[in-house]
Amino acid sequence: MSELLQDCDTAIEYGDLEFAGQGLLKVLSQDPANHEAWTTLARFFIDAGKAPYAYPIAVAAVSESKTWRNLLLLGSVQAVLQDAKEACKTLQAALKLMPDSEPDGNKAIVYRQLASAYVQGYDFEKTKYYANLSLALEDHHQPKTSLAFAALHERDWDTGWKLYRSQLGNSNQRELQDYGLPEWKGEKEATVLVYGEQGLGDQIAYMSACPFTPKQIICNPKLTELFSLSFPFSEVHGSQFDPFNKPVKATHQVSMASFMPYTQMKRRGAYLKPRREKELQWSGLLSSLNYGKPRIGIAWTGGAMKSDGWRNRNLSLHDLKPILELDATFVSLEYKDRSDEIAQFTKETGISIQDWPWGNMSQAYEDQAALVSQLDLVVSVPTTVYHLAGGLGVPAMVLVHDQPHFHEGIKGDCPWWESVKFYRRSEMGTQQAIEAVRDAIVGSFKEMKTGKIKIA
Repeated sequence: MSELLQDCDTAIEYGDLEFAGQGLLKVLSQDPANHEAWTTLARFFIDAGKAPYAYPIAVAAVSESKTWRNLLLLGSVQAVLQDAKEACKTLQAALKLMPDSEPDGNKAIVYRQLASAYVQGYDFEKTKYYANLSLALEDHHQPKTSLAFAALHERDWDTGWKLYRSQLGNSNQRELQDYGLPEWKGEKEATVLVYGEQGLGDQIAYMSACPFTPKQIICNPKLTELFSLSFPFSEVHGSQFDPFNKPVKATHQVSMASFMPYTQMKRRGAYLKPRREKELQWSGLLSSLNYGKPRIGIAWTGGAMKSDGWRNRNLSLHDLKPILELDATFVSLEYKDRSDEIAQFTKETGISIQDWPWGNMSQAYEDQAALVSQLDLVVSVPTTVYHLAGGLGVPAMVLVHDQPHFHEGIKGDCPWWESVKFYRRSEMGTQQAIEAVRDAIVGSFKEMKTGKIKIA
């Protein structure tokens, strides 16, 4: 390996992708057939969040030479692409080909990749086995993260939240911020700046459990107004994705997920407070449609469009037809434009679904919060809106898919919200779960007409 290529390899290990990218471009420009440079480029793509580009390189490398290193590369790409079954198979093949004489550091890499693949496949015993093998050889964030996910799925909250912080600063989804303050670790006399580093639903869930009154909150810009109203004694800034150029007024800082080890994990009630004027506007609009009928919000997709999470979670309007045939006012809570889909469904079935983009697609989440606060019920797949309903105290019935996030876990009811009930498609079957939700709604029609609904 040339000195520049070795420097690129080291740069990837330490997260300096700009240097690594420029170096690899220079190496491959001079020697386009350099096999080591291509495999290093595959690692670069993985760490840059572009694993699909790494996949053909890894496949070609294994086809040319089935070494443990090339199999490790392919297995790592498969794991990132969430093909857990193939990733485990490939990584096990890499482990078998690895000589006993390999340094502990190389063995640890394979172990930690196996732990990551097995946690994606929901095999938590093997996750723990390989994560602990890796940690016995090196102190690395990846096996700790795998152990965290396994623990959180199994609702071992103490272990899970403590290890979950290992991701912070080591994941594209969880960026470590530095506001020039020491990290808060439970100090009672501290004033604390809290910042969000994940999505809307995560931030709503975590802030429901915040164990102190934050001095300052830095959140997703869509949550600025809603959090300002809900935390009147905190200074709220929607600058999660921008440089923070306001005076820092706290003595300590902590991410929202990182304060979870210091709070009690339990089902909580309403804490979000939309603007009252907007609630009244939505109430008037809903009342003008079908007065006296139950008002039910629906969200049938979740995750980024066409992502693995979207494919696993999503349902269609036709899937929900047994529910949509009920005598109720249905309101779309989809966060993307579904107007064509709704129009086609209405044309085919005659079922009307209200779709107000200024509410469900507003850049101010306060608008959707005000809308949801005026509904009798939310029916959804796992997506942000069920956390919103829980934070508003609005009943929600969630059709949980068979590869859930740890927010839902692999069994049990909703651990976050008193007003949310899970219907697990993996246990009941999708059709049966939908019918169970329908039956529960029918049984609660009387309560809904008086502004109450049972979710148990």
